[in-house]
Amino acid sequence: MGKEDNSFGAQLQEYFTYEGRLNRLPYFLRILGFWAVMILLLVIAVVAEMMSEYLGMLFFFILAIAYFVGLIFLLFQAIKRLHDLDKSGWYLLIRLAGIIPLIGWIISLGFELYLLLAEGTHGQNRFGPDPLGRNEYNDNNEYQDQYNRTYEAIDAEYETVETEYETVNTYEETDETVYETRE
Repeated sequence: MGKEDNSFGAQLQEYFTYEGRLNRLPYFLRILGFWAVMILLLVIAVVAEMMSEYLGMLFFFILAIAYFVGLIFLLFQAIKRLHDLDKSGWYLLIRLAGIIPLIGWIISLGFELYLLLAEGTHGQNRFGPDPLGRNEYNDNNEYQDQYNRTYEAIDAEYETVETEYETVNTYEETDETVYETRE
């Protein structure tokens, strides 16, 4: 087994890669985190603008760079979310419909709601293992319950067969004893 790399670079790479899958909650939290950082930077930039025009310009420049990097970050997160839904990352082109006024915005909003609310595929798909660790045998304990019932039935049948075997074995021992005494 390989040792997990928990370095800052490895963590950063995990956020800026399109490989793998991302389920709903981490996707939502990452979007929320992005917007929280953007709002915080905007507040800082506005306050800096009030203090000094040049300082404000500097912070708005930093905000613009952070926003651009954040959009790339969100792009990677959306691709991984699509992978969790067993869809190609190319489906993100649907978001380009947002450039069309009103109808495009509705389409983009619907697509984003789909990404936020749709349940990912259960078990491994072509993009990797399920981030929730589900598979066909432990998904929602449906198969686990079936396994438990089957195991209990087999165990009960085994005990019945074992009891019958002991009865037959006892009978054969008794029959051999009777046979030996007759000779």
